[in-house]
Parts: sequence; C-alpha cells; structure tokens
Amino acid sequence: MPNGLTRLGWAIALGLVGAISLELTVRIDDWAQFGVPLAASEVSLDELSVRDSLGVHARAGTQFRQFRINSLGFRGPDVPSPRPAGAEVIVTSGASETFGLYEQAGGEWPQQLRLRLAERCTQPILVLNAAFAGMSLPTVRQDLAKRILPLQPSAIVYYPTPMQYLGEQLPEAAAPSFDPIKPPARWRSRATPRFRDAVKRAVPIPVLDFLRVVDTRRNRAKARVEVSSIVPVDRLDAFELDLRGLVGDLKRAGVRSVLAVHQNRFTEVSSAESQRYLRAWERFYPRFTGVTIRQFDSLAAERTKRVAIDSAVQVVDARQALRASAVPVFADFSHFNDAGAAIVGGEIARELAPTLCGLGGRST
Repeated sequence: MPNGLTRLGWAIALGLVGAISLELTVRIDDWAQFGVPLAASEVSLDELSVRDSLGVHARAGTQFRQFRINSLGFRGPDVPSPRPAGAEVIVTSGASETFGLYEQAGGEWPQQLRLRLAERCTQPILVLNAAFAGMSLPTVRQDLAKRILPLQPSAIVYYPTPMQYLGEQLPEAAAPSFDPIKPPARWRSRATPRFRDAVKRAVPIPVLDFLRVVDTRRNRAKARVEVSSIVPVDRLDAFELDLRGLVGDLKRAGVRSVLAVHQNRFTEVSSAESQRYLRAWERFYPRFTGVTIRQFDSLAAERTKRVAIDSAVQVVDARQALRASAVPVFADFSHFNDAGAAIVGGEIARELAPTLCGLGGRST
C-alpha cells in the first residue's frame, strides 16, 4: 500500500509539473509573439468586450493574442496624448470584418488604411478602430453617438455586415448597463483554449465539414424553422433603413462619412471549395441556404451604394480589386487575410485621400 500511495503521489506531482510547465510555455509564447503580459487573464476574444453605460464596445487596456485594445477602447496601438497638432482622426466601425480576425497584428484593414493615408498625406493621421466582433448596425449607431462623436473625428468609415439581418430577430442596439464593471478573473488557463484550437486544426477538412453540417442541422431543428431559399426583402428593407439612419446621424453631426460595401469570397458557388464555405456560412444563419445568404449579401451591396448615392456620401466597393488579386484574399467566407485587408484599406484610402489630405496630400 505505501508503494502504491507513493506512486500515486509521484504521478500527481508529475501531472502538476507538466500542467504548470505547459501553462508557462503558452504564456511565454504569447509574450514572445504578441507582447501579451504573462499575467494577463483574458483567454478568449469575447473577453475583450464590455457592456457599460455607453453600450457594448471593446474593453480598454485588454489583450488576447494579437488582439490588443488600447487605453481608449479601440483596437490598435495607444493614441498619442495630447493629439498631434493638425492630426486627422479617422474612426472605422463595423463588426468582425473591420475588427479583424485572421490578420496578423497590424494587418487588419483599418491599420492598412492608416498606412496608405500616411503615404498620401503630409499631416498626421490617426485611425481608431471602434469595431468589435458581432457588433450590429444599431449598436454601431449607439456607439457613434455616445462614444465616438465626442472625439470630433474628421471622418467615419463604416463597413456593414448585412447578413446580421438574417438572424431570427432583427438586430437591436445593445442595452447599456449601469452596474459596476466587473474586472476579468485574476487567473485562468491559457493552455486549455490553445489545446482546443490545436485539436480543431488537426481535424481533417472533410471531418470538420461534416461536423459543421451536423451542427447546422441541429440548430435548424432547435429553431423549428423551414430552411428558406428566398431572399427576405423585408430584411433588406430593415438593413437599408438602419443604414440611412446612421448616415443621417453623421450628417447631422457634421462628420464626413464613408460607406464600404461588404465583401465575400464567392465568385461562383459550384466548386467543392465554394460549397464548403457556403456550408460554413450557413452555421451562423441556419434559417437560409448558403446560396440565399450570398444573394442577400449581393443585394445588400447594391442597397449600400444606393444609400450612399442618395445621401451624397462616399462609397467604396473593393470587389474588382479583390478579384484581380493574384493571391487569396479571404480566410473564410467573408473575413480577410492580410492580403485582402491590405487591398480594402488601400481602396478606402484612395477614396478618402483627395478630400481628407487636401492641398497637403501627395499623389501616389
């Protein structure tokens, strides 16, 4: 019996040493790759957001892997204080396509926009990325009114995610909370989610595709809805109405606005690769087929351009530039990789520079 207890004690001790070593290795790796403090407690992207009296937005002073939120609550590096004399402040807003999911740190299109504008303008350029994953258009309007407009930006660039209007309910503004903000937990394992991600990456693509199909079927059965292949025009109307409301908000505030047309990877839907990504898209909007989601996105793009024309605001449609690329530009069905983000940032900079940089701009 004593020998058995001794072996059990050694096994427990070795297990603890292994777990501690793995956790420390992950934290050192995060610090070496992304500059994440060893003691940082955030273990997922969701923990970088906060709900307070202003609504839902990024939580200031937090970081998870390459996703760093500065002291003002925007993704990216800290803003100089005081603001440089003559600096132009550009605010970008939207959901995950604008926040950036798959790009390396600094590769998301708002930071690419900053770099391209800096090449064209002589005055200092500050780009504040106010987007966050899942941020709906009504929540963006609320965020602009309560948090962004008081900063007196020179221009606001909005990149919509129209498919949010294909959810079970229409998007609404996030309800503010006046409760004290709870700080993140002091400590949790960062090794556990890293291990889950590694396992997911190791799953063969056909198996992963099958699991997505099963998950989508489960969601559809739970919702008890018939899958529709008809584009819901009433949802397009709701998207357009909210978009017009946002443009009107900015016009009344006297702020220059730019609308960017939402992009997706699909130039066709017949290939095996396209079918796989369409099935992945369906997981998020199980009430509709992947083809219908794509059609809705295309029609919403035309609505976006119509709103811009009717309201006499600038609009950027990067589809032609993205399709002309010799390298892949999407990491999934609608989120950019580094190359795609660089193209979108460059297209928006080309539209903004002539009026933003004025006589001080450089032609490139």
